[in-house]
Amino acid sequence: MTVMICRECGEEFALKSRFEGCCPECGSEDLESQDAYDPLEHELQCEFCGYRVDTSAGPDKDWESDAIPEPRSVDDPCPICTRALVPSSEAAGVRQQPEFKLAREAARKLHRHYVIAGPPYQLQAVAAEMGLEVVIGSFEHDGLLVGSRIEIPARVSENVMRFAIAHEIGHFVMRHEGERSKVEPEANAFASEVLIPRQLLTAALARKPSVRSLCSEFGVSRQAMVYALMSAKAIDRVRG
Repeated sequence: MTVMICRECGEEFALKSRFEGCCPECGSEDLESQDAYDPLEHELQCEFCGYRVDTSAGPDKDWESDAIPEPRSVDDPCPICTRALVPSSEAAGVRQQPEFKLAREAARKLHRHYVIAGPPYQLQAVAAEMGLEVVIGSFEHDGLLVGSRIEIPARVSENVMRFAIAHEIGHFVMRHEGERSKVEPEANAFASEVLIPRQLLTAALARKPSVRSLCSEFGVSRQAMVYALMSAKAIDRVRG
C-alpha cells in the first residue's frame, strides 16, 4: 500500500488506486510518496530574520489577499528576507539564535533616551549624538558599520536608506560581534522597532489597515512593514 503526502495541506492518506491523483482533504494534486523522499519537515524557519511557518496548516488566506507568496517547503525562499528556510530541527541551537526581545527592548530604550521626531523617523541626528557619522556614497554593500562610521549606499530609496541606518545603529547599540546568523536578525528587529514602534503600529492599524498606507505613515519599505506586521502577529489585520 502506498502512502501519499499532500504538499499543500500535509494530509497523509493511503492511495487506494493508481488513478487516484488528488488529496482527499484539499483536492490538491501536489502529492508525493511518503517513502520516496525523507520525511517532510512541516516546521520551517528562517535563521536570518526569524520568520517561522507550519506548512501542515495549509495556505494562509491572509497571505494570499496581500499578494505575498507563503512558503510551502524548503525550496521556497523566506517571504520576509528572501533567504533560505531550514527545517526547525536543523536550526541553530538556542544560544546561537537571535534574541529578538532583547533587540526590540534596546530600540525602545533608544526612543526613551533620545527625542526622535516622527514617524517617519530621521535618525541621522540621533546617530550624531551617539558619536556616529552617517556617510552616504557610492558603496557596493547595502550598509556597513565601520568603527564609528555608518556607510550607506546612495543608490537605494529613502525608505530603504532609513532602515539601513537604523540597522547599523542597532549593531552599534548592541555591541554586535560574532556570527552573522545571530547579529543580523537582531539588528533587523532593532531597526523595525525603532522605525515602526509596535505600540504605534497597533494604533495605526485601527486607522489605516493597509500595507500601502502604513508604509507611507512610517516611511518604510513594504518589506520592512511586512516584517513588522509578522513580528507583531498582525499580518491578518491588513490588506494589500
